Amino acid sequence: MRLHNNYDEPIKGHSELAEWIFLVISLGLEMLSAAFDQASSPTKPHYALFGMLLAIAALLISIWELIYNGRKKRVVLRRWGWLWWFYYPPPRNALFGTLPDIYGLVGGISQCICSIVQYMYYLRHADDPIKASILPAIFLLCLGGSKLNRNQRNTNTIEHNMFRKRQLLHCESI
Repeated sequence: MRLHNNYDEPIKGHSELAEWIFLVISLGLEMLSAAFDQASSPTKPHYALFGMLLAIAALLISIWELIYNGRKKRVVLRRWGWLWWFYYPPPRNALFGTLPDIYGLVGGISQCICSIVQYMYYLRHADDPIKASILPAIFLLCLGGSKLNRNQRNTNTIEHNMFRKRQLLHCESI
């Protein structure tokens, strides 16, 4: 038995809430990681350590989100040339993952690498050649704005469909 809301659409609250939780946690961890990376110096390597740990946590959250979405959509592992990749189940048979998902993972990996390199330099009391990248945090902010915009468009489409249904019912009753 599926629950429905007032617009005769399936309720998506649980999965949408999970997406927002992943987004907010990732954004918070990336922002904190970037802040600790900026505060660190050769005389304060403990800030670099905190930045590195937060970057690793953000990367793990990104991987966890991909696993969550893959399990929810029941993807399967198949060969793609020489590589193995996840696909949606038949009849769709498309590659799993969107561009924002992949960029988020690659951005998290790059932030993690930059934080580890920075921490290693600061442990040796040397200046870091790689400055902290806030690109993953900026990307996550844009992703949040995109999701808000998409939710607003979906709400407007649902309201428009309800208005059309009411018009049709009204016309049939006349």
